[in-house]
Amino acid sequence: MELEQKGAGAVSGWSRAAAVDRSQEKIAAVVRWLGWFDYSDRATIAAMLGVSKDGQSAFFKRLETSGFVVVESAPGIRRSVYSLGDAGFEFALMLLPDLDLKRRRRLPSWVSMIHSFSVQAAIISRLERIDAIKPEKALKYLRAVRLPDAVLTMKEGTKVAIEIELNHKSSARVYSIFLSHLKNIRAGHYERVAYLFPNEALCRLYREKFDQPVWPIFKAASGSTKLVQDPQKTFDPRSVQGSNLFVFQVEEMYEL
Repeated sequence: MELEQKGAGAVSGWSRAAAVDRSQEKIAAVVRWLGWFDYSDRATIAAMLGVSKDGQSAFFKRLETSGFVVVESAPGIRRSVYSLGDAGFEFALMLLPDLDLKRRRRLPSWVSMIHSFSVQAAIISRLERIDAIKPEKALKYLRAVRLPDAVLTMKEGTKVAIEIELNHKSSARVYSIFLSHLKNIRAGHYERVAYLFPNEALCRLYREKFDQPVWPIFKAASGSTKLVQDPQKTFDPRSVQGSNLFVFQVEEMYEL
């Protein structure tokens, strides 16, 4: 965009028209982000926009009084949480016509929010390498066995699913999710899955399960959602272990 420079007092490289355009672009980006993830906070939104949260007080004040967002205090995590207001929801319907948007009337548990914020942080840390983002709610049309936290199309063309793991799951769930991702990969939904952890200890627990010579297979018990091991079936993971279909890595997560 060419910047207007009218009048003797104009600052080089800046004009009010360009500033307004940039502000409108940022608001649209925030609305789209909240349409994808439902909730966020000021630090995360600023990082997504590539700006300093401390240097954007005027923008956030304008955003908070625009009707596009609602700001609520989240008990337990000492954060002001942003979600779509009525005007923002209507704008999101225009920006994301293929997404099945639903109004959110209350904040989720702080555990769910920390997980969501960690997913957002993982995506933001990769933004320069990403060509397209599909968060979990945009993947439901796949009818996949297991929906990852997001699928990222990287600039080189690879589709990578990401799974944020903040706590250790039972062996039954871990192995069932491993096999679900493998089915999704074989169905062409994505090409690999990256498991991301906040610390080495948790990463090692998952990696040790992945490296086992035989994977148990679990199924839902009759009339229940409880997973029980199938004594007649196992999975040979050697071909998967010798590939790059699964990646396990530690990285900085969202912190309170």
